[in-house]
Amino acid sequence: MKNIFLYTLLIISTVTFGQRPGGNPPGGERIRAMKIGMITNELKLTESQAEKFWPIYNNYSEEKNEIHQQIRRLHIRPDENLSNNDAMKRQDKILDLQQEELNVTKKYRDNFMRVITAQQYASLMAAERKFNQMLLDKLKERRGIE
Repeated sequence: MKNIFLYTLLIISTVTFGQRPGGNPPGGERIRAMKIGMITNELKLTESQAEKFWPIYNNYSEEKNEIHQQIRRLHIRPDENLSNNDAMKRQDKILDLQQEELNVTKKYRDNFMRVITAQQYASLMAAERKFNQMLLDKLKERRGIE
């Protein structure tokens, strides 16, 4: 199992670092490594599965992250003075992007199912939620928020 994890990490780091011109935010690679470790552990990927899974997951993750960035840019900041019409247009755009995110998830589900089992796919979705919640908890802890 340890060899599979190391092998998977090697593949991912090669693919990931090769696709990231411009760098990441501070700590981004460390967080990404933690996420990879959690997903690898939760899914219990075989070596053969890992070789096929990680390129798909990296593309999936990148597409979703692009959509999330667009959504974050559209959120209204308290100091913005938008007309009701402009605010509604912005909210419509956010809803369209959220639908696009759902479509990406559906599209990649089919790709994942060619490589992993339905149980592993369910574990992937749960691991992503668990990881995101863990990050939020850590952020709250650092900021002293309950």
